[in-house]
Amino acid sequence: MQVPDAFIQSFNALDMRVLVVSDVHANPWALKAIVESERYDKAVFLGDAVDYGPRPGDVLDTLRTFDVILSGNHDYAAAHGVDCMCGQDNHDLSVYTRENITMKDLGREERSFLASLPESAEVDLDGVRAQAYHATPADHLYRYLYPWSISRDDFRDTLGREVPEGLVMVGHTHYQFLTQYMGWVIMNPGSAGQPRDNSPWPGYCVIDTEGQAFEFKRVRYEKSPLRKELRERVGDQQMLKRLVSLFRL
Repeated sequence: MQVPDAFIQSFNALDMRVLVVSDVHANPWALKAIVESERYDKAVFLGDAVDYGPRPGDVLDTLRTFDVILSGNHDYAAAHGVDCMCGQDNHDLSVYTRENITMKDLGREERSFLASLPESAEVDLDGVRAQAYHATPADHLYRYLYPWSISRDDFRDTLGREVPEGLVMVGHTHYQFLTQYMGWVIMNPGSAGQPRDNSPWPGYCVIDTEGQAFEFKRVRYEKSPLRKELRERVGDQQMLKRLVSLFRL
């Protein structure tokens, strides 16, 4: 989709490149491939560092270098010992990996770090103030926002007030898109660790303020280490088979 000229021309054109990623899900090999392939001045993470994958701690180590790090529903579940409230198709996989990998791997300090993460943030993009959430402005952690199911209610906060018009960055769906709804431009970078849209490769976005562009990208990485560690750590063969399929291995 073409971003409205009035919006992109509001950048100060100071040659800022902002890396935006989401939903890594304990897949450090994919995250490393993204970070190493890009030049950027600021990095934003929209949540869900943990669950499903075998290396949550390594992912957190990399994300600590980011400028903005939000909590996702899986991060919140691991930090607070509650249900992730994710889609029913993969809910049992989430519970299984959280109990058998995430909570066994993360120490007290790492869980405390997850608990400290905000659910929303305002991000300065070269003079443009963008709103960032894992899910939606109305429901920061759990509601799924797809380009074909957007409503005005998605942009109301918990007190019923509409968030400022402008750029809204979300994750959660693992579905990469850019669209406009009324006065809001909504961007989802896709999933960095476990894409569920039309490509098996990690998705992310780079916002180039000088070029006034949203660059949606994919990167290839060597998947054999992920496959190997899942086989070593997941004893339930049915769960393993489904995880291999979910990660598109």
